[in-house]
Amino acid sequence: MKYWIVALVFCSVCYPSAGWTQAGKAVKSLAGASSSRLYEGGLKLPAFQLGNMYLKIPPSVMRAHGLDLQISHLESQLDPALYSRISAKNDAQILKSLQRFLREYEDFRAHAPQIAAHIDSRVFTEEIPYGSYLPTDLQTLYLGEVHHIPGLAGEVESLIRQLPKIYPNRRIYLATEFLPAYERIPLSMDRTVTRPEEIADLLQGVPRMSTPVLYAALESGIPVLGLEPEWAIFKQLMRETGLYPTGQMYEDYATSFEGMRFRNRIWAQSLRSLRQADPDALIVVYAGFGHVGYHRDFTLASKLGGRSFVVLFTVPEYLPLNNPLFRYMRESKTIEQQFNASIEAKLVENWKKNTRLKKIMGSDMTIILHPREEK
Repeated sequence: MKYWIVALVFCSVCYPSAGWTQAGKAVKSLAGASSSRLYEGGLKLPAFQLGNMYLKIPPSVMRAHGLDLQISHLESQLDPALYSRISAKNDAQILKSLQRFLREYEDFRAHAPQIAAHIDSRVFTEEIPYGSYLPTDLQTLYLGEVHHIPGLAGEVESLIRQLPKIYPNRRIYLATEFLPAYERIPLSMDRTVTRPEEIADLLQGVPRMSTPVLYAALESGIPVLGLEPEWAIFKQLMRETGLYPTGQMYEDYATSFEGMRFRNRIWAQSLRSLRQADPDALIVVYAGFGHVGYHRDFTLASKLGGRSFVVLFTVPEYLPLNNPLFRYMRESKTIEQQFNASIEAKLVENWKKNTRLKKIMGSDMTIILHPREEK
């Protein structure tokens, strides 16, 4: 795309435009957006070691993205002393993902001008008119957020409330990571939630930042389906470790590559069942971006196919973790100024036409908000 938005908000000096430019929008030089912090931390070899596997990384990629890949990949390793059966499998999945990133990095290098030219930018300070962006023949709408960021759920809620007007003759369902699944009920329409008290019961009275989105769906006449197989994850952990899982063990496994693969496989089963029960419905999947981004491993869009549309909700500082290739993007001065002029500003990045290149960046549409203070 065209941003170097991290610099816009968190640095006093905006990086100068370099590299390819399209209609006032630019892709920063691939050689210029480097970070040496990983080298300063002591990792001097251009490689990553995963168990007994060793992946050599080109020095230029390591300088630019070593820290990105450390956070997004190596921090998802599992302790082999605790996960003796699957830690090696998890390392193998991390290795495959790193190799995939290197391929996409080269693909990006080859097509950066086209990527910059194919994305339109606009800043809104009022409600975003999502009906102007969403396809009419859509089957599955994927809404991917960054967890625990104040303000993002409110924008997702705005989109959800607009859907009945955008698709007035469609049945709509919201399937979400942020609600436990009814795991002991057979896969059927009986697993959908239609009453607010059911949400409170499933969450055991502990609301999350995402919870208002679920209530907004019910208020809009949209049934909700919990996707998260908490009991299945719990049992899987006991099989793998032989221990009663702690909260930290649950979190470590659930966010590992093997854990994400396990969860997405079960989610896909539920979503296929819902599609079979109501073939003409619009299914909205609300989850972390790691589950739905086109460029992510085990992504639901690839598993389920069909006519999909992926929306990323994020803030500037998280763009490189959503996809390290965001480090090469920058906006025109006009867009920068409009975005920085108000804390209420929302930057919408949308592909002008359908192209395979969007898979490299991960979404059809990106909503970038200013970070908010947690209330």
